[in-house]
Amino acid sequence: MTPTGNLLFSPSTTPLGAHGAPVCKRETANVLLSRSDTLGRPRAFIDAGKIEDESGRSFTATLQNGTEHTPDNAEARFTKLLTGNAQWYGPEEPKGEHLIGFNTVSEQLRFAPGHTLSEGVELTVIQGERKARAIHLPPPVFINLREEASPSEDLLTNDQLDYFRANGNNALIFMHGYNVPHGEWGRFLKYDGSREAYHGNAPSFAKANTWHPNKATVWQDTAALSANSSVTLEDEKLNGGGAHNWAVHMEYQLNRAAGFDGEDWMPYSRIINISWPGDTGSTDFMQAELNAMASGRHLAPLLLQLANAGIAINLLSHSLGARVALTALNIMGIIGKRDLVDHLFLWQPAVADNALTNDSSRDVHPLGLGVFPAAHSAARKIVVLHSRGDGILGADNSEDEAWWRKALSFKHPVATTAWDLATADDPMDDVLGNLRGAYDKKWWTFPSFLDNGFGPAIENLYKDYLPLTFEAWMTVHPQRSLATPEVLKQTVQENWTRLEKDILTEANALWQPCIDCLRNGERPPDYTLLAPLNHQASVSPQMAKDYVVRLKKLAVNNWVPEQRPRPALGYVGFNEITDERASEFDSFLYESLNDRKLIPVDQSKWLFSHSGMRIPSEEVFNRSYKEAIVNQLKELGRNRFGQY
Repeated sequence: MTPTGNLLFSPSTTPLGAHGAPVCKRETANVLLSRSDTLGRPRAFIDAGKIEDESGRSFTATLQNGTEHTPDNAEARFTKLLTGNAQWYGPEEPKGEHLIGFNTVSEQLRFAPGHTLSEGVELTVIQGERKARAIHLPPPVFINLREEASPSEDLLTNDQLDYFRANGNNALIFMHGYNVPHGEWGRFLKYDGSREAYHGNAPSFAKANTWHPNKATVWQDTAALSANSSVTLEDEKLNGGGAHNWAVHMEYQLNRAAGFDGEDWMPYSRIINISWPGDTGSTDFMQAELNAMASGRHLAPLLLQLANAGIAINLLSHSLGARVALTALNIMGIIGKRDLVDHLFLWQPAVADNALTNDSSRDVHPLGLGVFPAAHSAARKIVVLHSRGDGILGADNSEDEAWWRKALSFKHPVATTAWDLATADDPMDDVLGNLRGAYDKKWWTFPSFLDNGFGPAIENLYKDYLPLTFEAWMTVHPQRSLATPEVLKQTVQENWTRLEKDILTEANALWQPCIDCLRNGERPPDYTLLAPLNHQASVSPQMAKDYVVRLKKLAVNNWVPEQRPRPALGYVGFNEITDERASEFDSFLYESLNDRKLIPVDQSKWLFSHSGMRIPSEEVFNRSYKEAIVNQLKELGRNRFGQY
């Protein structure tokens, strides 16, 4: 047929058939849809969603109904669709496995996660059978150490192990810091498709924000999305809260530093996120320390599992998450697992500046949990990122101390609020002015209206043995106590006798089982009465006796330590402890610096807040993420981040 110039339309030269026939006469055909992750591994269909053809009818698929990730279970066949244009709408599940690609013989489509939730994916149904492949991100890897769980839940599944093997044969484990709740994932916004898209992310949004039920397990650009919305969006709505928010931000920034361009999600690599119970209230730092060590104990079998699978391990911690990591590595070092992990990155670590010494006698912590003498041996390289601009870990000066003592010397809600602000794991700590240096105040004993110092955590730990101290005021006022000094003293003595006996019983009962479990790659039992020594692989009877002596000495002093804490490693780095002129000079740390076993990164010129890496400035991103972390990962040669 030849078009003629005097017609009001141009006739189609397409043969009568696929696109030329009326709907009632249209041929039908099939679509064979397969599913894989970004590594090309088949992923079983639990639900294949639906396809709408040109008639407007919806079709579901025939599935194998198997849950194992085999090629057969990864196929879904849609039958008797009209040939022509169609739209595939994927299912809401499985959670976290966001659609990022759709391949046919003729084209490869790529999407930002969440982009296709409203509009689906366009495809053409051709005569015979159209073959297509949906590509999903692997789900996030999140291990929750906050709740009682079976030991197997502290480990990766076989499928997760296979993922890390296939994805460069390496895994990075991230531990968040102090005062971070568990939280939950964010959500995807529903967008108005009539508006233009922007720089590779989802299109702009309608005036009234509505949300998809799907959980968003990857980072979304809050600023860009807010610019296309009628209201400013909260980061927690999009990127989740608590530990989930940290997971989303850290994973995205690490990928970006490794080479991710923000548009092609095919190389995007998942990390292992550890959620641990560090949210003990912003003034009970010691309880958070105890929780961190218990969590580190649970982390140890995961390290053994990865190592036994031949997967290179890198650890990254923030703030008090350092105590989680160092506990696990100290235990690994004690049982002889030398160089188990390639790198340990301690970012603004809220531990003592001599925490990595090999000499336990240098520990100034009154209960002996300040240093991790064997941790260094379990890591090839230890990188410490520290900054004098950290308003939480510093500053240690008399002006600050005087301000705090004045502010906290009376019962006033403002004082409590001030302390909450100063100790919160929050990126706004750089503007708090005098509200700084919370780490150095962790051993203070405050008035009873503030739970801080050693007293609350110890009294909670030994609540079945109280009282353990005798104070004269307890017998001076009859309305407070009817006990005479002699009776009270006798009660205290009896409680100590009971406590010491039970502590030694616990040490004797768990000493060998702890070693046996670790040798078998299993979770070791937790110490309860000896919880402050959970960073040890096992506690011998002699260690338990020494601990009781320390505990009694602290009790006699009404839970007030005789020495101030060492400055935070995340604030001063190794500068003070490796100064040959200093009285506390540590030759081991000095030599480790010279050997580049320890690598300090002073960020004082570009990191100005304790949590400034969560939403980093460009300089923090370039100098900390790229230069100090990702470039360091490449130095050992055999290792990298994912497949980058």
